[in-house]
Amino acid sequence: MSFISSFKQQKNIQQQPIIVGLLLCGDVHLALQPEFGSYAKCLINEFQLQGKQVTIKTWQVWQNEIPDSIMEADVYVVSGSSASVFDNEPWIKRLSDFICRAHSKNRRLLGICFGHQMIHHALGGKVERAPVGWGLGIYPIKLYHKITGLSQYDSISLFAMHRDQVIVPADGFDLLGGNEFCPYYLLSQANGVFTLQGHPEFTRRFFNAFLTVAENKFDAHTVAKARLSMQKNDDSDVVCRLVNDFILNRL
Repeated sequence: MSFISSFKQQKNIQQQPIIVGLLLCGDVHLALQPEFGSYAKCLINEFQLQGKQVTIKTWQVWQNEIPDSIMEADVYVVSGSSASVFDNEPWIKRLSDFICRAHSKNRRLLGICFGHQMIHHALGGKVERAPVGWGLGIYPIKLYHKITGLSQYDSISLFAMHRDQVIVPADGFDLLGGNEFCPYYLLSQANGVFTLQGHPEFTRRFFNAFLTVAENKFDAHTVAKARLSMQKNDDSDVVCRLVNDFILNRL
């Protein structure tokens, strides 16, 4: 599997049912759940994981749940989180060990934000806190290859919410996209790993509501800059379709 477009999509191949494991590392702010639902619901809806060809299994990893066996799913989605990979929490160590074992047995892995950082941290890369502070809001990243599903794009813009980032990727990854602020934003590995720093699963309405309930977490300048960035277009829809193809093993 590769995201680089010289590897053609095989959408005409009959797909076997896919078991998707959601490794949830946090949840939607309680104040937002009546309107937007849980984080699991957000991922399932935005990545279009409903249907006969998909079975969803969910583990609240941040609450000490973890699959008993790495073979319980074909692909694992490691979600975003308010935690940092270098927090001294037992669940983070268990997740790191699980990622290593899953990767060694060729389970496919998708990492989003914290999940992106966690996969590289677990597989020998390096994550650090960005000295320039939060990446909050919409910002563009340059694509370094023509990517299957994004072949018409030279750059993409997604919602972001992070102050940690990968500074040394794990071995064997292709760098697909980045910028000066976040050089290692989008990476893939040919045996079935895809990681991205942004949040394609965030909608504009959700992110605006999040800023309202969580603005005390950030300084006023950071929030104002994030709100200003929301005047720009985002590419969440097309990246969600790309993620759907990856999860369903169509790439």
